[in-house]
Amino acid sequence: MHLPMELIPIDDHERLFIGTAITDWGPIEATGIRLVIDLEDGLDGGVPTAPDRILYVYFPMRDAELPNPASLRHTAAFAAAMYRSDHKVLVHCEMGYNRSALMGGLILHELGWAGADAVTRLVERRPGALFNEVFRAYLLGLPRAIGTEGLPEPR
Repeated sequence: MHLPMELIPIDDHERLFIGTAITDWGPIEATGIRLVIDLEDGLDGGVPTAPDRILYVYFPMRDAELPNPASLRHTAAFAAAMYRSDHKVLVHCEMGYNRSALMGGLILHELGWAGADAVTRLVERRPGALFNEVFRAYLLGLPRAIGTEGLPEPR
């Protein structure tokens, strides 16, 4: 039994979302999301297969220990590049609290946010997010991204 699917925008431009398990691709396509990063066990059913509609990245991780930091950073960097190219990005796991928030926070970091600011934003937009202390501590330990000095924090 799945709970209702949720897409939670974590940026003010509504181009970066975290979400719960995908039960219906209609809202994703209607929102114009172009990149889906799936962090839960098992591939999502019904992934659209028409060319040039949705890019689907499968990166399963456990809601426990921190996955390989290099893989996390590279995935976040790719998502941030898509975001900078005006593409909408969805990161999802089963419940939308820990794994998706970890990756969402890393994407915000790649976009210039300090880890603590990313955590604050995620908890504001998704109350209860990052109750996994390992994930929260990892994000809190991230300084402002390199090369972003002088840039205002995204709002």
